[in-house]
Amino acid sequence: MKKKDITVLIDGFRRLSADAAEIAELLSGTETSSKKTAEVQTEPETPASAAEETQVKVYTFEEVRGILSDKARSGFRAEVKALLTSHGVKQLSDITDPAVFAELVAEAEVLGNG
Repeated sequence: MKKKDITVLIDGFRRLSADAAEIAELLSGTETSSKKTAEVQTEPETPASAAEETQVKVYTFEEVRGILSDKARSGFRAEVKALLTSHGVKQLSDITDPAVFAELVAEAEVLGNG
């Protein structure tokens, strides 16, 4: 296994661990969370909650790989390669920063829509 593959696995396990901890918290406090949900539903939407909805989605390596593969199969192989090159990498697995994944997806979604 390559070092970058191990890094991706470590990141994945960390996210999985964080998600599992969040689920455990929700399950242990189901009564209090249902009360909070009822309170939130009765309150009108505030600018703070609108800002939360506009948060950037966090993409996993597998999601980005799937999106870029679909674009490449749709005839945009050269454009996908150019996207990766514009981020200073030859292949997707060279990217270690998850924030770059969102940028790549946003740029890839434009392909074929212009």
